[in-house]
Amino acid sequence: MDLTFYKLRLCDSDIILVDDLAGDGRDRDWEAAARALLHRRRGAGADRLAVIAKPEADLWLRVFLPDGEASPCADAALCAARYLLDSGRSGADSVPMRISGSELRVDVLDSASLGISLGPPRGLPDGDALSAAAAASRATSIEAAGERYQVLPLRAGIPAADAAAVFAEGGAARARARIASSRRIPSRKAADREEKAPAVVAVRVASRGELLVSATSGGALDCCASAAAALAASAAVGYSDREAMVRLGSGALWVEWTAAGALYVAARPEYVYRGEFHLNE
Repeated sequence: MDLTFYKLRLCDSDIILVDDLAGDGRDRDWEAAARALLHRRRGAGADRLAVIAKPEADLWLRVFLPDGEASPCADAALCAARYLLDSGRSGADSVPMRISGSELRVDVLDSASLGISLGPPRGLPDGDALSAAAAASRATSIEAAGERYQVLPLRAGIPAADAAAVFAEGGAARARARIASSRRIPSRKAADREEKAPAVVAVRVASRGELLVSATSGGALDCCASAAAALAASAAVGYSDREAMVRLGSGALWVEWTAAGALYVAARPEYVYRGEFHLNE
């Protein structure tokens, strides 16, 4: 059968979105679709395939990588919400959807801007929710390449993308950092698969209200999780305020560490183009 897809972009995260709401929850070979569509040379070229379906009363979001089904990420949720808002399939205030094991809600901020709560930053490896003081207490100091760094292991995201932040000691204007983000990818075909090697991004604290982030190595980023981890780490060690603009690659996100302790990310996913593909049934 022929299906329509939309390619959306959030900072440096490319998402292929397929609307399967009319499919009545039929189990299609989305893993094969991901292998074909996500290929950077022979396909549409993207980091993840996001599928929105309605097998029951609720709308579901599923995410796939070329090697199997992945944990849903905030980037895919915001892109799916942008499409649902534009196609008139959401409320005016929020876009609710279900993912494996839980529910999530994307807030509608304006006609194109969306926000999502990622919950509190969590420590590694225990996963405990952290306040700013608790996060700062976990910072350790190392020396590398002749410079001294503070290492603060965090994770952020839905359900959670691991991220370890490394900040150079010194004033905010000179601060540099690295954030290593990794994701666990539970696949039906490879439940015991080892974790992917972490993707690494470099972060520069331009001011207390602006962080600059750029990818240096690794695979697909969860831009929302990486930006949230950057803000939490920089705020915990005093390099930034608890809310800041995080510039990542070609775009920017607004991140706030709220008084309630949750990391909140606001962004504006953009459409790249629309296409069609054939999926064997």
